[in-house]
Amino acid sequence: MAFKNYEFSRKIYLMAPKTDGTRIENVRHSLAHLLAAAVLKKFPKAKLGIGPTIENGFYYDFLLPRTLTPEDLGELEKTMRELIRAGLPFTGKKLTPATAKKLFKDQSFKLDLIKEFVKDKKQLTAYYTGDIFFDLCRGGHVKNTKEIDPDAFKLDKLAGAYWRGNEKNPQLQRIYGLAFETKKELEDYLEMRKGAELRDHRKLGERLDLFTFSELVGPGLPIWTTKGTVIREELEKFAKETESKWGYERIATPHIAKEKLFETSGHLPYYKNDMYPGMKLDDATYYLKAMNCPITMALFAQKSHSYRELPLRLAEYGTVYRDELSGVLSGLLRVRGFTQNDAHIFCSEEQVEEEFVQVMKLHEYYYRDVFGIKDYYVRLSLRDKKKKGKFGGNDAVWDKAEATVRRAIKKSGVPFKESVGEATFYGPKADFQIKSVIGREETASTNQIDFIMPARFGLKYIGKDGKEHPVVVIHRAPLGSHERFIGFLIEHFAGAFPLWLSPVQAEIINVGSGQKKYAEEIYKILRDSGVRAKLSDENLTVGKRIRGAELQKIPYVLVLGEKEEKNKTVNVRHYHRGQEGEVKTEKFLEKILSEIEKRII
Repeated sequence: MAFKNYEFSRKIYLMAPKTDGTRIENVRHSLAHLLAAAVLKKFPKAKLGIGPTIENGFYYDFLLPRTLTPEDLGELEKTMRELIRAGLPFTGKKLTPATAKKLFKDQSFKLDLIKEFVKDKKQLTAYYTGDIFFDLCRGGHVKNTKEIDPDAFKLDKLAGAYWRGNEKNPQLQRIYGLAFETKKELEDYLEMRKGAELRDHRKLGERLDLFTFSELVGPGLPIWTTKGTVIREELEKFAKETESKWGYERIATPHIAKEKLFETSGHLPYYKNDMYPGMKLDDATYYLKAMNCPITMALFAQKSHSYRELPLRLAEYGTVYRDELSGVLSGLLRVRGFTQNDAHIFCSEEQVEEEFVQVMKLHEYYYRDVFGIKDYYVRLSLRDKKKKGKFGGNDAVWDKAEATVRRAIKKSGVPFKESVGEATFYGPKADFQIKSVIGREETASTNQIDFIMPARFGLKYIGKDGKEHPVVVIHRAPLGSHERFIGFLIEHFAGAFPLWLSPVQAEIINVGSGQKKYAEEIYKILRDSGVRAKLSDENLTVGKRIRGAELQKIPYVLVLGEKEEKNKTVNVRHYHRGQEGEVKTEKFLEKILSEIEKRII
């Protein structure tokens, strides 16, 4: 029932008429200022950080004399509501650098921002909330606090945050707030989120015994249990079968490589901070690989290639390691070690556009046709021409790569949005953004066209004319990583995996001890046929065993009593469809094997 309530509230929330985006942004921004004013009232010597709007609300960072508690949030909310009802106007004022420094002389973090804005030649402005508060701000507020519904916001949670995201800087206390235009919208969102918490992959992963973390091993390094490993291996098996049909060949690459490899690829200047420190061995410095592409490039470079071999699609499930800060780690969605559904397609310049279209189609096959994920789009990340040092190559190469990706995405028919400045150093990327059932957007996979790295490795092929021609590479990972994608699937299916992915596909429950031998017969029949079956614990009552199987979200429960033993049948109960009744054992076996083979969702 909880999930039914959740689905209903999510549908109501997502179908609600959307309000003016600018107006709600102004409301949220104004509430961030009111929060800062309330904090200063309670802690007059508080140091203010930043207070931007975010999806569904806002936050503000503070350096305070003591650690806040949840009880403080209620008090701050009360003060904010008093300020809202006071009808305070918001007014802006342009500042000179000298005036700004004088105005914020006691606010060290604001002085830090002022220094940066002056350096970047940005106009300095302050916004006043009546005569009780002012803040360094570029604006975007309601005209008066009376425009804000005092019952449509809520101070939500507390967190820690380093100033400017740098762990060498002071750690501030961050207060998050939720804000909507009406109380009803806030209530709908809170109800939807309550349902989302029931799907949290971290909680379900623990309850269903899929993965774990060990302080002894280290944060961000998931350990897959026997059940979680089943899901990993089934996904990998499926991807290998699929990609073989789509013309991919498989390779395997080592987990470490020489420093020179990453210098050749160009990664070290751009990615060194994301890589684990080098290991000095007797012959060279080695790095744990943070990406698979350089080694795959080195493999291609080992011998000459003819145009007849192209496109050459080399795929692997490659494990990589990234030195993520502990503060950003999040279950399976942000980890330090992960295994990617990776591939690199080596092709001619004439082939690259059509190959990229096929990559788009493979993504759609996985998401839409196999897993029933229909809410997605592509974020096309382009370079920022003003930031020359962030990207390799030259203007001509980038213009060609970006135009090729854009044409390919348009041909594929997948909706897309463009984002400037988010490309990799070696090329534009097309990230598939998928919306989870709990309403959170995730980057599921990335695809890139690369003219730059192949040139750094000197990759060529011999054309029909007998001459050497440059190779273009497509980087793609449709299912992303095991870690992120399984985390997504846990929440997408609320832990109730489709039959073909379920760690246990059928649990067998004998009603009495007299049916123990029959239960073992059925278990052997299923196991010998490749079904992942389990015999239940006889020390519990039948009711508790059925309930336990439901809590573990096992697709099929087979109850065996005297009648079933006599008739050589099984009494079938399905997790989603409910009671299906008595069925001949051979018929049930035929049915379950068919469902597994067809990978029915």
